[in-house]
Amino acid sequence: MPIAETMKRALISVIFLLAFVLLVGFSPRPYSDLAEYKRLPQETRISRLQSAAEDLFRRRRYEDSIVVFETILALDESDLKAKLWIAKARTELKRERDELNKQERYRRYGQLIPKLKDDLLDDKALGYFEVRYSEPKPYVPPVRKIRPPASEAEINAQKEKAEKSGAAADYFELAMLHWSKKEAENALKAYFKAVSLDSEILAMDDEQLLLKVSAEVEKRIEGGKVSADEFLDSGKLLMVQGELRRAVNHLVKAAQLDAKTRQEASDILLTLIESPQIEVVSAPPDLIGFRQAYVFDKEADTVYVRVTLIPKERGQIVPIDITIPADAVEKIEVKSKDAVMAFGKPGVDNALRVWAVLPEKEEDFAEYELRLALNIDRKILSYLELSNYSLSLDMPDNWSFIIGSEFNFSENVPKGEYEKNLEGVQISGYHLPVSEGKGPTLLLSDFKQPLPREVDIWKIIETGGEGIANLF
Repeated sequence: MPIAETMKRALISVIFLLAFVLLVGFSPRPYSDLAEYKRLPQETRISRLQSAAEDLFRRRRYEDSIVVFETILALDESDLKAKLWIAKARTELKRERDELNKQERYRRYGQLIPKLKDDLLDDKALGYFEVRYSEPKPYVPPVRKIRPPASEAEINAQKEKAEKSGAAADYFELAMLHWSKKEAENALKAYFKAVSLDSEILAMDDEQLLLKVSAEVEKRIEGGKVSADEFLDSGKLLMVQGELRRAVNHLVKAAQLDAKTRQEASDILLTLIESPQIEVVSAPPDLIGFRQAYVFDKEADTVYVRVTLIPKERGQIVPIDITIPADAVEKIEVKSKDAVMAFGKPGVDNALRVWAVLPEKEEDFAEYELRLALNIDRKILSYLELSNYSLSLDMPDNWSFIIGSEFNFSENVPKGEYEKNLEGVQISGYHLPVSEGKGPTLLLSDFKQPLPREVDIWKIIETGGEGIANLF
């Protein structure tokens, strides 16, 4: 074969090789940001969209912010926060349009309306404008009503009337009668009852009961020595005044200081959690770790949950989603000092949403470790799924465990990434990032034998199945 022909073929081969390398180098990436976005939990997506939309609103890009808020509603049509922001953005758009129309009218006529009465401007788009001139008048404060101290007979008669009618106005009058004698505790009790029946009753407080009592309580709090009752009163006053974050803080302190005030503070916090106002003081926390373990022992089915988190904006009420039907959870027990109390409510698709109430910490980015024990009703739930999708897949501290007598582990129980048997106690560990958050499913009817001996469940959960020689 001639040398020229050989060189020609070699050159063609090199050209084909270079073309192949170029095509491979410019091929689409197998991984994209969109794929990562689709794997995020819905709450994380909504949280990020909410932040972006609020940023657009603050930069007065109202139309763009409405588009993003409507995207949130497409993900969750019941999102009250997005609906409120859309209404707010549309109001701002209308205000800006009205201002532009007014400026145009002023440019055209030299004023908002012609001077002649016959030519008054009555435009439906703008409304009716009229310019009036008057001399400034000195401010005269309204006359405050001062009641003489009420007699016991008057108070008893008003109390009977209020209990009979159940009307907010009657309870408010009872509060004022108590206040005339400076009986703050009884006055507040009747006052809060009136407000619970009708919040508009606050407009009748011409004696400034709320402000005066609030000032007295705040003064005592600033002094440093505050009782649980005083924190409770302050929390209730702040709730009425709309200062929800401080109200939560004081109610939590009242619950921590005294068992007697704990129940009343708990009832108030639960009412807040069940209301739309919870969106103002609560947001999904940043989860650092999530571990859970199912244990059958002493004729009881229990799921132990350990969550490590950092609340956003130092919030003291945080939601935690757990993939267990809410109606199957009989009781939630708090097992750590990093939670004052916890309430279980139905979340998405009736999954359990735990509202954890946290104590106050001084650090800006304080870390909390919550330990909860969930008692499961086997009569309602026949099988249990130990999944967790709240943690992103790049967070490795995401485990589920099954702990029980070795005689309970039939072929129905799937094998985990970690398997250990210690003198009849079987431990199966499942690393959830491996299965994208999907955990094992087990039949509760398979678990009949109690633990053969006592073990430290929390230590098993904490160590993730490693180094458990000293668990007994």
